[in-house]
Amino acid sequence: MTQTLDVNQRVSQLGGSQAPGAPTPATTTRVSKFGTFAITFGIAFAILYTVFERLNWPFFTYHPAVGKIDFWMQRPRSGEGPPMYWYGWLALAFPAAALVGWIATLVSTQWVLRATVFCCVLAALWPAAFGIAVFMDERTTFDTDLVRSLMWMSAIPGLAGAAVASYFIPVQWTQRVWTKLLLIVPIGGLLVLAVSLKQYFLR
Repeated sequence: MTQTLDVNQRVSQLGGSQAPGAPTPATTTRVSKFGTFAITFGIAFAILYTVFERLNWPFFTYHPAVGKIDFWMQRPRSGEGPPMYWYGWLALAFPAAALVGWIATLVSTQWVLRATVFCCVLAALWPAAFGIAVFMDERTTFDTDLVRSLMWMSAIPGLAGAAVASYFIPVQWTQRVWTKLLLIVPIGGLLVLAVSLKQYFLR
């Protein structure tokens, strides 16, 4: 019986080893459609929520003092207290990210990975370029408020850098870090939100 177990163990080890020319599991593993949707949704949700907060695009505005809800973004009105927008940002980011995740299940994995690199690099470079422009604007001796009003101009270097990164970064490398972006991208979004809301914390 001992010999039988030893033979079976050796056979299983030989069967488990791969031939020299056989593909590795990393190259044969494919993410399911649900996995593609879930990962894309998680990354897109963090980016879209940050974008909607920066642009102040809530799906609705909630006035907690009077229990009233208005469609889209409404300014504070006399006697109704301060409005709340973050529920509206969440309500808009959720279906938008779900739509992006659904589209990701319809295209090839290579396109999804390259699009992920493009969006993540753009999400990092755009606020960085805008922050540099604001930093330079605050240290000039003359009035250049035009920089603040032209936030979209800072998207140009972001788009250029994102296009270059998505073209030159290998798809294999992106595939290895794809799931890690589920943690990295929300942290980046929280940093952007923290900088934008620091005036409320420093009061």
